[in-house]
Amino acid sequence: MRYLALAMNLDGTLATGGRADEAALAALSRLRHTGRRVILVTSRRLADLTSVFSSLELFDCVVAENGALLYWPARRESTALCRPVPESFVRAMLQRGVTPLVRGQAVVYAPRAQAGAFVEAVGELGLELQVIFAGERVLAVPPGINKGEGLREALLSLGMSVHEVVSLGAGANDHSLLDVSECAVAVANALPALKERAAFTTRGAAGAGVVELVEELVQHDLRTDGVWTPQDSLTLGYGPSGERVGIPAYGENLLVVGPRGDEGASYVQGFLERLLQRRYQPCVIDCIGDFEPRDDMVKLGDRLHVPRVSQVMAALTAPAVKPVVSLAALAPEAQPGFFRELLPALEGMRLRTGRPHWLIVNGAQRLWPAGARDALRDAPKLGETLLRVEDPGAVARPILEQMDVAVGVGPAPARALQQLAGAIEETALHLPLSAGAEHAVLAWFIAEGRWPLRLRAPPRRAERLRRVPEQVEGDLGALGFTFRGRRGRTSPRAHNLRAFCRLAAQVDDDTWLFHLWNGDFSRWLRDVLHDDALARKVAAIECRYELPASDSRREVCGAITHHYALAA
Repeated sequence: MRYLALAMNLDGTLATGGRADEAALAALSRLRHTGRRVILVTSRRLADLTSVFSSLELFDCVVAENGALLYWPARRESTALCRPVPESFVRAMLQRGVTPLVRGQAVVYAPRAQAGAFVEAVGELGLELQVIFAGERVLAVPPGINKGEGLREALLSLGMSVHEVVSLGAGANDHSLLDVSECAVAVANALPALKERAAFTTRGAAGAGVVELVEELVQHDLRTDGVWTPQDSLTLGYGPSGERVGIPAYGENLLVVGPRGDEGASYVQGFLERLLQRRYQPCVIDCIGDFEPRDDMVKLGDRLHVPRVSQVMAALTAPAVKPVVSLAALAPEAQPGFFRELLPALEGMRLRTGRPHWLIVNGAQRLWPAGARDALRDAPKLGETLLRVEDPGAVARPILEQMDVAVGVGPAPARALQQLAGAIEETALHLPLSAGAEHAVLAWFIAEGRWPLRLRAPPRRAERLRRVPEQVEGDLGALGFTFRGRRGRTSPRAHNLRAFCRLAAQVDDDTWLFHLWNGDFSRWLRDVLHDDALARKVAAIECRYELPASDSRREVCGAITHHYALAA
């Protein structure tokens, strides 16, 4: 299964007018029977939920008080995630005659009309509190607390990550809930701003929308054409025109083929870097012993010590741990046996939690050698797996046939892909035997039947740091950014990022907003400067249409300055 949990708001989603939708509750029961988790995320107090539900045991976890409290119905245990709003604030509200004033374990509630009194008291008392709206109520919430952060804590306790979660919301305080999920959904009656944030909107409102989403999850795991197509992907490289080419983060396998050397290792390390930037959990199986683990990875085993399967699984229990499992101390003929013991444990963990998100196997020919007598019988079903091999002919054909995309690396990537075509008995590829440019690779989309495409490999962080002076203070020439505006009037070209920030302060608001709302800034950073991380930060600002031109200028230029200050 792709999605293992559904997290949803209560009012306006699962309940209307204080009453839970019975059809929606029945749908959630069916969803749980598939093995998926159901998490309720609400701004209400835990005590208030008894009037809505006869029992909370339908939910694996309840995130209450706008993210301040976790409740586990099966254990009947609750955990506060913050200190309560100070008593001084409550006294100030009572002195102002605010009524009815309701206290939760951490949050204070009042009618929406009392929002002005809440804001005044926060300012007068010098408190660090958030004042937010939830339907007809206003809430005083401790700093850093919201539905999204509460959901993060619930997922951590469940051993899951945001990549396995679908979230469903309707109200103004559901933005953070939708942010903490791989697929964000809004019901038909949701606020327009929330619908803009969502990946898609259900046809039905409130409970009907819940039923509709559950049916799509149960029947199709949200893979039905037209329901939702993930826009984000893992970058493989950049095409001739600078366009980004990638693969889905879920559901495909990648083969990196070519001679051992710096180029192949660098490409795999770059792919790993992009996984970690997206907060996926990889597990590296190093059959050869030459994989260089990053500083933030944990190495299990070495040339003298064989890791235990229990060690690997214990390390993977924490979503933040990225293990490199070295099999260098095992003889090549013994490595398949170790992996046959490890694989069922990994598959079981993936079924429960969705992790590890990707397997990276360095030297896959040792696990599945082509000449092995039991290659057909022992070939596992792979998913979200990267295999690094030198000679594809040395790998069992049932494994090669599961690869959706192959990337040829090294001085002659076409020759490597031709060897692969011969190994799986595909039509020979008539291509030049060299990549023809520095850092160029060839990507063959086997499952789609597309001919190999020449790509420029994305730069790794170390290479980006070397390029900082050119992008920040050098002369990018024709690659610079030109402010043209709605009327096409050309302003001076920003020949580097420092000049971009200077010109950004000078162009008129209409020109600035024209480029901002068209996504031109993030597109330039991503497709021309090949800086995905900075492009994502700027793209998030481009979507905030409510920002005045002056504020968006400050945020975009601040993101650029902060990004490269960190890199330096």
